[in-house]
Amino acid sequence: MTPELAGLGATMTAVDESADMIAGIWPGDTDTRKAVRGDWFDLPFPGASIDALIGDGCLSVIGGADARRALFSAIARVLNADGRAGIRLYASPETRDDPKDVRALALSGGVSTFHELKWRVAMTASGGAPDYIIPVTGILEQFDRMFPDRDELSARTGWELPVVGTIDVYRNSSAIYSFAPAAAIVEEAEAYFGDVGIVSTGTYGLAERCPLLTLRSPRRRD
Repeated sequence: MTPELAGLGATMTAVDESADMIAGIWPGDTDTRKAVRGDWFDLPFPGASIDALIGDGCLSVIGGADARRALFSAIARVLNADGRAGIRLYASPETRDDPKDVRALALSGGVSTFHELKWRVAMTASGGAPDYIIPVTGILEQFDRMFPDRDELSARTGWELPVVGTIDVYRNSSAIYSFAPAAAIVEEAEAYFGDVGIVSTGTYGLAERCPLLTLRSPRRRD
């Protein structure tokens, strides 16, 4: 449902399981684009019928390795022989950041936005957990341990307190995120695609941990 992507392609079909998400942020159907409610693991398209498929962070919000493999299988089913998929990752570094280093970086002005800090904090919290999984409530708990004084964080970074407070949406959430390293995701994808790559997405804050996973040449399993 990412509004900035709605105009891509000659035609576009966006898929989300949440009717509220579609109603809330989709910019509206037109002759060339539409949004449908559907399951990413059972994409509502005939086999080998899609030219291009894109996703933004979707591999981090579906669960662990088994869920990622199921999504790769679903993508391979619907892509045609010449089709391509591109998915932006949120990937942990191979060596986990020390929370003290992330705190120091933020307080010294080395983090560009609060949202970048949130993902850095999340990746420190997921280190050591099976399959790099972290309940989002755990992200909030880690943030509160690292930054117990939000007034100090606001003063040192210039981020307004309401912006910092957006992390409180995680307080009662049942969601689970996963931040597997890019190399692990590539290895999983190679079981479903003959051509798997990693491409830089730019130089913005945290871009080095948000590369584009590219997928081509689906391996048919049916």
